[in-house]
Amino acid sequence: MLPVIQREVVEHRGWVDEKEFLEVLGVSQSGPGAVAINTAIYLGYKIHGIPGSIAATLGVVTPSFLIILAIATLLQFVVYHPVGQGFFAGIRPAVVGLLISVTINMFKKLEGIHSWFLFFLSALSLIFFSTHPAFIILFSALYGGIFLSKNIVKVRGE
Repeated sequence: MLPVIQREVVEHRGWVDEKEFLEVLGVSQSGPGAVAINTAIYLGYKIHGIPGSIAATLGVVTPSFLIILAIATLLQFVVYHPVGQGFFAGIRPAVVGLLISVTINMFKKLEGIHSWFLFFLSALSLIFFSTHPAFIILFSALYGGIFLSKNIVKVRGE
């Protein structure tokens, strides 16, 4: 979506230059929410105030919303049909295989005792205690902020 926005507002319309677009993109990435939506809000506001912001947001959100709505509507009929059930039964093992592949690739990239500790602690928490993933992410972020930031400072020599 961002390349489409960039091509339209920078190259075709000339509303902003390349440098300003990159600055808008940086600000959009720092805020909460989808980057394309944040970028559209900012550019729409810059070009035509609040109405422009609303129009730009609707322009970015509406196509995705309509596609998801169409898929959800079709799924209601497909999911109960024997062919649809067979389709989803065939997809399940492939999805599991993809998840295992991603897990193995990430597992290979673990470095240091802290990463291994967090990996095993997270796995045990999920498997045996059914801990909500948000708590694991929060704990890992706090752990990294407390213990790993000291290591990064030492490496940089600060």
